[in-house]
Amino acid sequence: MTEKSKKHFAISALIQLILIGLAVVLSYRFTQHFSIIPKAVLHLPDVYVSNADMWQIVKIFVITYAIQIMLAYWRNGSAAFSSAARFANEYVWFLYAYTTSSLYLFMATTINYDPQLIAAIGLFATLMYVIAFAICHALWHTSGVMGNLLSAIAAMFKRMLSISGVLALVYFLVPLAMGKAFTSDRDIANAITQVRIWFNPVETSDWGFKNYLPNLKFAQPLLVKQAPGDDTSLYVLERGGKILKVDNVDASSTTVIVDVSAQMGEVEMENGALGFDFHPQFADQAANKPYLYLYYTDTRAEDKQHNRISRFDIRSDQASVNNTTEMVLFEMVRNDSGFHNGGSVEFGPDGFLYIGIGEGVHPPEAKTSAEVFRSGILRIDVDMDPQRSVPIDKAFDYGTIQNYYIPKDNPFFDNDQIRNEYYALGLRNPFRFNFDKQTNDLWLGDIGSTIWEEVNKIEKGKHYQFPVIEGRNSSGVEGWESLDIPQQGPVYTYEHNAYDRAVIGGIVNRSDAYPDLKDKYVFADNYSAKVFVMDIDKPQVDEVELIARANQYAQRGISAVQQLRDGSIIITTLGAASEPSGEVLQLVHADQANVFREEVDNTPKDYDQKATAALFAVNCARCHGVKGDGKGPDSGLLGVEMPDLTSPLYHHNTDAEAIKKIIVEGGVAVGKSPLMPPWGGFLKPKEIDHLVTYIESLPDQHHSH
Repeated sequence: MTEKSKKHFAISALIQLILIGLAVVLSYRFTQHFSIIPKAVLHLPDVYVSNADMWQIVKIFVITYAIQIMLAYWRNGSAAFSSAARFANEYVWFLYAYTTSSLYLFMATTINYDPQLIAAIGLFATLMYVIAFAICHALWHTSGVMGNLLSAIAAMFKRMLSISGVLALVYFLVPLAMGKAFTSDRDIANAITQVRIWFNPVETSDWGFKNYLPNLKFAQPLLVKQAPGDDTSLYVLERGGKILKVDNVDASSTTVIVDVSAQMGEVEMENGALGFDFHPQFADQAANKPYLYLYYTDTRAEDKQHNRISRFDIRSDQASVNNTTEMVLFEMVRNDSGFHNGGSVEFGPDGFLYIGIGEGVHPPEAKTSAEVFRSGILRIDVDMDPQRSVPIDKAFDYGTIQNYYIPKDNPFFDNDQIRNEYYALGLRNPFRFNFDKQTNDLWLGDIGSTIWEEVNKIEKGKHYQFPVIEGRNSSGVEGWESLDIPQQGPVYTYEHNAYDRAVIGGIVNRSDAYPDLKDKYVFADNYSAKVFVMDIDKPQVDEVELIARANQYAQRGISAVQQLRDGSIIITTLGAASEPSGEVLQLVHADQANVFREEVDNTPKDYDQKATAALFAVNCARCHGVKGDGKGPDSGLLGVEMPDLTSPLYHHNTDAEAIKKIIVEGGVAVGKSPLMPPWGGFLKPKEIDHLVTYIESLPDQHHSH
């Protein structure tokens, strides 16, 4: 190798590394304002990548390309810009390095994966490489820049038609395809999240989980509570609208005490049953208030969807009886997106009911706090005590409000810009909150948008700055109203990464059952299923401690952190939408843990989803529809209502054994229509088992799009 060749290689390598770093920076700036891939071609969600993440991406690409440049030189024996043919060969290596960097970023880091950014890096880097070749070749070989530019492009196209070039292009498309699948398919999102977690393991912890109700699985459990005066039983709220009573921790069966599934419609997005609580005098027989208050959504009407808060008398053990006692307090018209409903319903130490309302709870034509209940905490008197409260004195034009009074000491009692029911405002999606049993402080997790999650200590009469400020940074969004009330920022806020992205408000532990966590706030992240603790005696917290992680992630992760009266800290994990796989777990020392991070997969070993979909299409689709939604071409001729197999509500009430029985024995055998024929003599047992698996997967397939 001559000195001149060494010099050209060193210069060529340095130029390439500078260009790839520059391409990342330029792509980052560009995609903050523009899209490389038009939404009309491929609809991709907006993804937040921080400036610090951008520099980490620069590092990943530069290191990968340094390896690629050395390998290419070792293989080809000349600098990248020495000839058009050599440059075209280098470009194939370039594509492999680009794709490897992208996959590493996607699978092995905690950085949010933005397909727009990755596509931009490929485009900008390619343009820079071609221009750099034209200039360098002209300087080293005294030929024209334009001629070199055209020869480089021609050589690249020719090289791409070779077998290795085609393979490089196929490999090049993998990250983009995976990014799209990650955002649209729940199973892929869960699988990739688990791979990411494997690459970024939690350090060994003193804490883990055991299954608190080892004999039971639930259909997307949202919350677990004890009723006043009963330390033995537990009540579990399922997203599909059922509240189940569990008599003791060893129980193998449950009793449905409330079931509003028929009143809810389709459970998708963030809809469903959201939260509940018992009246403080629930166990006082003299008070005669065996009441439960439930917050749930109703999506049945196409033109108007509602968020409803109702009271149920649950003195009976039969849901059919308790359901008839429903007394509606709030019926709130909301937009039809299905997002940001809030969810917590908690009685405070003062005996008043506190309700978390998200920013989506308003119709399109009404947004302000004088018109609707939105983005805040409400505080009402369900006992309607005239000594402490007054009747509702303002009309409500977007639904129904009734059966409660407004506490006289509510902070906005005489403010015409804010309805009297409000206790605090400026929250995006207050899904979970709880009161500190020692100080009565209200601690809340506010689920953020694309960048920040917040933990807030709620103070009476304060505004928590959404939508103008999220975390501690300006969002660039104007508020929908101007209110002259005190502003308050979060106690703790964290930035989204690949899987920490949805805070679940928790509890302040005052129990000696966890002496190491005494006087700490215990909370979680839904998506990553991590559990954190933080100090509560500071106005602003910058660091928290990660102590444990549950065994289900992403859309199957943690939905609540609660504490029982004996001090036990309990979390619920949602599990799959298609089958009861949610769990009630107890935080324990690691040596007591019996729940680990591997999920059990009940899919038949030789199951082929594509083949089973074809089997379903041939045998079932004429009645049940190709998608399984009950809209097959013959469905209207049958004279019976077809079940929607894509609805989580169907699977909420039907298990795998029941589905198999219907397929094998037909409708008559299970008290359904004789138009459903028995398939046991026509389909092989293995085919029937695969059909059951496929039918149970339909909610995840349908609701991920």
